[in-house]
Amino acid sequence: MKKIFVLSVGRSDYDRYLPIINELKRTKKVNLHLIFSSAHYASKFGTTINYVDRKFKIIKQKKTSLLYSDNPLNLVNKFAEDLKFLSTNINKYKPDILIVLGDRYEMLLGPLAAAPYNLPVIHFYGGAVTEGAIDELARHAITKLSHYHFVALNEYRKRLIQLGEESWRIKVSGIHALDNLKQIKKINNDIFGKKINLDFRSPYLLMTFHSVTLELKKTNYQINSLIKAIKKTKLNAIITYPNADAGNEKIIKAIKEKLNDKKKYKIIKNCGSKLYLQLMQSSLAVIGNSSSGIVEAASFNTPAINIGTRQDGKFKPKNVINCNYNWQDIYKKIMRVKNNKIKISKNRIKNPYEAKVSIKNVVKLILSIKNSDKIIRKKFINIK
Repeated sequence: MKKIFVLSVGRSDYDRYLPIINELKRTKKVNLHLIFSSAHYASKFGTTINYVDRKFKIIKQKKTSLLYSDNPLNLVNKFAEDLKFLSTNINKYKPDILIVLGDRYEMLLGPLAAAPYNLPVIHFYGGAVTEGAIDELARHAITKLSHYHFVALNEYRKRLIQLGEESWRIKVSGIHALDNLKQIKKINNDIFGKKINLDFRSPYLLMTFHSVTLELKKTNYQINSLIKAIKKTKLNAIITYPNADAGNEKIIKAIKEKLNDKKKYKIIKNCGSKLYLQLMQSSLAVIGNSSSGIVEAASFNTPAINIGTRQDGKFKPKNVINCNYNWQDIYKKIMRVKNNKIKISKNRIKNPYEAKVSIKNVVKLILSIKNSDKIIRKKFINIK
């Protein structure tokens, strides 16, 4: 029986984990434990721990000692608290493998806690580039601290080799969370509109804007430009909360104060992956700077208006429409989508991020990894 820890540090990585952890849970040879950072327990972000499927074994934190703010010192103190919690439980349960996913700063918790125990770390979805965020630093650091890699694209595999990783440690798998998107039924706008008291008879935008962590001094300008453009269009909008990065409080304050017309705008802290994807499928466009516009929206043929620099460097499918932070440019791109002047193919766009390897084979590969000298002793491969 192989004991596996899976670390989740936010709502977005849990959604992308689901196919992986569901398949691991179905496998009789696995004793699976999920472990969550303190962000999942924060009411500020919708207490996302409550949305986790109860079929999973969860190693729960006791009430965390610090309130969640976007102050850098607070974030570092939270990180230290979570690091101690994870390390304590690695020591207690002695897992055979730790799985981490993505590029959030907090995901560094996993390989940092694992290193003193010589615990093999599997990293999903490294090799991407996001030039506008500190995620760029975290992602590549996690790569170097991990022992095996599942990446979304062959281009990302090449980047890991450029980082000196041995090729046998890297598998191009695609993102399995996209596999089930075709089965999601379109939401009935009239029924849902009555439920949340929002008029969906007109087109609506689905907005998520995260702080650009390398441009924090510009956060107020950026979010206010986006809000001004949305209000100018007179379109309805559903707005989801930003993630727990530094600068999130400025964004939350702006959307609460300036998008407060409850007949036109609905602000949701956390609507869960299924509802979010339904909303995406039925929206006129997703707008903001979330990776969901880059990765998921193409599977629905939904236009994604990508604002600013946060996702610069990431491979973008044909549904993505880039614009700068100027409100006039944002407004112009929204109106061009609304007036069908930007054509997204009626035929299904090929989403390059969709799975390349069956989830069963991914799990087989995970189970084949042993805590051996070969896996733990990493070599840096120079490119000739």
